[in-house]
Amino acid sequence: MLNLFRKKRLGLALGGGAARGMAHIGVLKALEEANIPIDVITGTSMGAIIGGMYAAQPEADLVKLKFEDYLESDIFRKSRLDFAVEREQLDGEGLFYRYSQLARKKIFLTLSMTTRAFVSQATADKSFNFLLPDVDIEKMSRPFAVSALDLNSCHEVVLSSGPLRRAVAATSALPGVLPPVEVEGQLLVDGGWINVIPIIPARQLGAELVIAVDVGCDLGGTDATSGLAVVFRADVATRNALAELQLTQADLVISPDVGVNHWADFSRADMLIDKGYQAVQEKLPQIRRLLRGRSFRLSG
Repeated sequence: MLNLFRKKRLGLALGGGAARGMAHIGVLKALEEANIPIDVITGTSMGAIIGGMYAAQPEADLVKLKFEDYLESDIFRKSRLDFAVEREQLDGEGLFYRYSQLARKKIFLTLSMTTRAFVSQATADKSFNFLLPDVDIEKMSRPFAVSALDLNSCHEVVLSSGPLRRAVAATSALPGVLPPVEVEGQLLVDGGWINVIPIIPARQLGAELVIAVDVGCDLGGTDATSGLAVVFRADVATRNALAELQLTQADLVISPDVGVNHWADFSRADMLIDKGYQAVQEKLPQIRRLLRGRSFRLSG
């Protein structure tokens, strides 16, 4: 009888949240500094973008620099995501300013509902090409997977092989904002509509312990001033309930205090990254307790 010891594989499941997902960079930085190795990474939407960047080149500082370069690039400016930011969350005052911001929001909503996507296919492709290397997932430094929603079957699709850029584009395809991605007859969009934090996919990749990072949806205040506002509010409630249910599947949950940062407001990158870093610092004692029981005896 041969007795061996090995460590349980640790998975990190990064949730969606668009701009709020920049907190994931701070999470990765803090885990690095604490010498906590991540064996498996999964992500949805922005969690997949940050997770994919890290899985391809596991250095949090490099991920941060690359993302900051992207936010300063013409490619990001051409995405025009600032059109979606609520006018109350932008600095400014005066009647003209308020009306201009309202007009921008209405333009965004109109284009999102009357065209296939607010952001063009060309701009979307350039964005993913800027952020991510042209590599197949199975050739990266560690197992990686993303969760997406197939509009044809209405089922979850987990992508753990094939081109990294295509997989991340699929899980990031926020309906109305970024174009859907076709993969083998499936029409894929943002995984946040079916798996907000991909914990089970991390276990399917071999993770025996999973830390989930939830950057949450902004519950905000109740707005019932129009039928569309009621639809949006109901969608927030559904997504929040789904996230709460899925988080019960994790061994530990980290929830950076990203507050009410609008999903399209990337102007507070440093603050959001710092919130992710702080959240890990506060959870380090729990993380270390979790990992103390990480080794187990393998008999054979």
